[in-house]
Amino acid sequence: MKRPTLWCFLLPALAGLALAGCGPAPSSGGHEHAEHGEEAHAGEEGPVKFKEGVGLQLPAATIAALGLQTNAVEERAVQPTYQVTASVFDAGPPARASALVPAELADSLERHPPAEARLLAVHRELSAALAQVEVVFALPGNPAVGSTVSLTLRRPATTGPAVPASALLRTATGTFVYVVNGTSFLRTAVKPGAGDADSIQILDGLHAGDLVVTAGAEQLWLTELRLTKGGGHSH
Repeated sequence: MKRPTLWCFLLPALAGLALAGCGPAPSSGGHEHAEHGEEAHAGEEGPVKFKEGVGLQLPAATIAALGLQTNAVEERAVQPTYQVTASVFDAGPPARASALVPAELADSLERHPPAEARLLAVHRELSAALAQVEVVFALPGNPAVGSTVSLTLRRPATTGPAVPASALLRTATGTFVYVVNGTSFLRTAVKPGAGDADSIQILDGLHAGDLVVTAGAEQLWLTELRLTKGGGHSH
C-alpha cells in the first residue's frame, strides 16, 4: 500500500484557506468610494456630492472641517479706493508726477477728480500699445524729481449689492462666489465692481439677500475640482 505523500495533507488545508479568502473583507473603518461625483465618508450622514446646476452637497462634518461661513448679500455704500504709484518728473512748484493706469480708471478720474491730488492731464497716446493711460497729477509738498509717490485716490460712494473680498473666487475662467442653493453650494459667476477696505460691489450675478460663502470658498472650489476633474478624495 502506497504511503500518502505530504501533498495529500496540504491540499485540503490550502483549499480551505482559499475559500476563506473569497468572503467579504472586514470593514476597516476607512473610506467607502462612490461613483459619479460622490465620495462617501464612514461615520458621516451622507457622501460629498456634486451635480451640475445644483452644486456641492456636503455632510455637516465636512462643512465644519472646511470652516465654511456664510453671510447675506447686503445693499451698502462703497467708496471705491485705488492705489496709484506716480513718478515725480518736475519739482515745480507744484510738483508734477505721472502714472500709468487702466483706461477705465483714467475715465473715472476724469469724471470724478480726486481730492487727494489734482489731476492735470490725461494722455491716451500710449493706450493702444500698452492698454494703459498716462495721467499727470499736481502734488502737495516738495517731492524730489525721480522719486515715486504712492497715492490713495477715492471716488464718490455708490450703493449696491456688496460682499466681503473673501467671498470672491478668482479663477482663470472668471470670478465666482458660492451661493447657498437649498442644501447645496452653487458656484455662481459674478461681475465685481469697485471696492473699499471692507467690501466689493457686485455689478451682476447677485441680489441683496442671497446667502454666499464668505469663508472657505477656495476649499469648496478644490473639492469641486476633485470631484469633477480629478476624481480624488475631498476632505
